Amino acid sequence: MSAAAAQKVDAVSVEQWKQMTLDEAIEAAHRETGISFQKDDPVMAVVAILNAFGDRLKSLLEDERKRVSLQFQNDVSGVNEAIDHKVDDIASTMQKVAQNLGNDNIQTVVSAVAQHAVESDKITRTIRKAFYGFSALAFTNWMAVAAFYLILK
Repeated sequence: MSAAAAQKVDAVSVEQWKQMTLDEAIEAAHRETGISFQKDDPVMAVVAILNAFGDRLKSLLEDERKRVSLQFQNDVSGVNEAIDHKVDDIASTMQKVAQNLGNDNIQTVVSAVAQHAVESDKITRTIRKAFYGFSALAFTNWMAVAAFYLILK
């Protein structure tokens, strides 16, 4: 519940909790029933009894509201602390994972790239040597064919 909503609830409960005076009770009874009462009439004692009951009820409700509010604040702060602790744990775990993954994976990638470069260089040199060898064999083959042609002619 937001602070504005809590203040609104408090304001409504305070404004609506208004005790009835004897004059107001006599007026209300006369308006509803058409019967007029005097201030010293025993029936008007009900107004005093209800007002006393209302005072006690208001006091009890205010105490309960304070207890519930305090309990709510304690519960919310407990949940916030638990969430903060879990978020901190997750953040530290993620940092460790990032460091481990970052360092190990970067080293692995750099090593793989270096190894690839070495192997590519070996393959390139082998292909060049093979090309020179095949070129020499092809040249020799053409010379042999030319020699056979000249001999046979």
